Amino acid sequence: MTSMSADRFLDRFRFFLAEKQQIHAVGQLYEVISSSDQGAAILDEQAPWAVSYSSKPPAPPTPEPLPPAPAGGLDPRGSEEAGMAGPQMAAPVKPGDSYLLVNDRDEDLEAYDHSGKFLWKIPCLARGQGADTDWSHTNTDTPPGLYKLGQLYADYEQNPNPPCSDTAMAYGWYSFDLEELEGQEIKAGRAGIMLHGGGSACGWPGAWAAQQPLHPTLGCIRIHNVDLRDKVLPLYRQGTVYVGVFQEKK
Repeated sequence: MTSMSADRFLDRFRFFLAEKQQIHAVGQLYEVISSSDQGAAILDEQAPWAVSYSSKPPAPPTPEPLPPAPAGGLDPRGSEEAGMAGPQMAAPVKPGDSYLLVNDRDEDLEAYDHSGKFLWKIPCLARGQGADTDWSHTNTDTPPGLYKLGQLYADYEQNPNPPCSDTAMAYGWYSFDLEELEGQEIKAGRAGIMLHGGGSACGWPGAWAAQQPLHPTLGCIRIHNVDLRDKVLPLYRQGTVYVGVFQEKK
């Protein structure tokens, strides 16, 4: 005689679900259990196995619907951006998208969800090698206007402890291409502007530190390495991230 395993027993019940063979087998099983010495305890309605078997897990709560995106798009600028050069158009957000507002005068970045709800604020530079009011020459400030995050380069995920290299120093843990939406780069003869961490001026391993000092770039937007991972990356992975850059006027 070959003893049937619990898995084999379960397989048979699954295969003959609600068929005559199973119904008959359940009746036989009941008779065997009820005639045993422990039958009354096993078949007690309040026996632990019976209570557990008869209980259904609570249904997961129905998620609340996301608020709609503002009609006409999102432009969360406030009084801090008054008089500054910035985007000429609102971001065409949809639920799940977000907006990063970069104010280079205040040296900060504010994040908003698709409805315009404020999420958080972090230190940020959109500073190049020229004057604070110059973004029209190579290596100067980040041109003002509306962008969206494009290609992601996740160097930290490939190797969280890399050897020293020019790329690791310059760009840090993560870097994102910035896709211009208003022709603000091409009008100034600029290209290749990104959002990234790092900083060659920090040296090594300082440029790879979680909260490395923020030094001006050659026209990109720079934030702390850890903020790229913990703040920006989750937004990027849930929807489109728009970036509005504001600069001081001459």
